[in-house]
Amino acid sequence: MSILRRLSNPQIKASKSDNKLIHYFLANGLKACSSSISEISADCDISHATVTRFARKFGFETLKDFKIALAQDLGAQDNDNHGKRTAINLKESCETTAQKLLQLNQTLLSQTAVEIGFESVTKLTREIVGARHVFFFGIGSSGYLARDAARKIARIGIDARCYTDSHEIMTHSTMITNQDVAIYISNSGQTHELVKSAALCSKKGAMICAITAETTSPLYSFTDITVLHAVHDYDLAQGYADSRLSVFFIIDLIYIELIKLIGEKAIKQKQETQEAIDSLSNND
Repeated sequence: MSILRRLSNPQIKASKSDNKLIHYFLANGLKACSSSISEISADCDISHATVTRFARKFGFETLKDFKIALAQDLGAQDNDNHGKRTAINLKESCETTAQKLLQLNQTLLSQTAVEIGFESVTKLTREIVGARHVFFFGIGSSGYLARDAARKIARIGIDARCYTDSHEIMTHSTMITNQDVAIYISNSGQTHELVKSAALCSKKGAMICAITAETTSPLYSFTDITVLHAVHDYDLAQGYADSRLSVFFIIDLIYIELIKLIGEKAIKQKQETQEAIDSLSNND
C-alpha cells in the first residue's frame, strides 16, 4: 500500500502527535518532504524523537526514507492526476507545450530536492577539495553530463578529469589511488563498464561516488557516497521530461558548494580561468 494511502487511512495506533504529523504531511505535500526534522518539529510543536518514531511506525528506518517514499508517491499521484493535462497534443500551440514541459520539469526538480541527500553533497564536496585528482566517468548521455561537471569544477582549481570511452575508463581506473575521488554518473547504475570500473577503483582505495537514481543497482554496492536524483521519462503521448535536468541541478549544487568551501581562492581561480579563455579571442 502506498504511503499516501497509509497516511489517509492509518493502521497504526496514532497518538495526538502522530495525528499532527499525519495532517502535516498530507496538507503540505512536497513542501513537507523538503523540510528538515527541525522545521517539522517546530511546525508541529513536537520533539525530534517523536518525528523519528513516527517514521518508524510506518516501517521506515529514518525520516529521510519516509520523505523519499512520500515524495515518490506524490510524484506518481501528480503524474496520474495531470497526465492528460501534460500529454502533448500535436496541434497545440508552442506556448501550451512550453507550459506543460515547465510543469513536468518543476516536478522533477522538486522530487530531486527531496531525494538528493544534502549531507551526501556536503561530504562529497569535502572529499573533492582534499583529493589529488577527481575522475568523472559516464557513458552515452551520462558522458555529456560527466564532461560538463569536470569542465565546470576544473575552472575553480580542482584537478578534475572526465572519461567517457569504455577503454579510457578502464585504463584510468587502473591508475587511480586512495588519494583520488571517482564520480560515476548513471541513472540506472547498471552500465557494465561503470560497474567494472567502480569495482576496480574500490579495490584501489579511491573514494567512490555515484550520481544516480537507483539504490539497488550493482554500481551502488561499490559507492561510499550516493547523491540521488529523480527520474521522469515520458513519451510524446504523456509529455516529456528526462533526468538530465536533475543531474545538471546536482552538478550546479556541487559546484556552488565547492566555491563556498574553498572561498576567495576559488573565485580568483575562476576569474583567472575566464581571462585565459577570453584571451583566445584577443587578436593582440
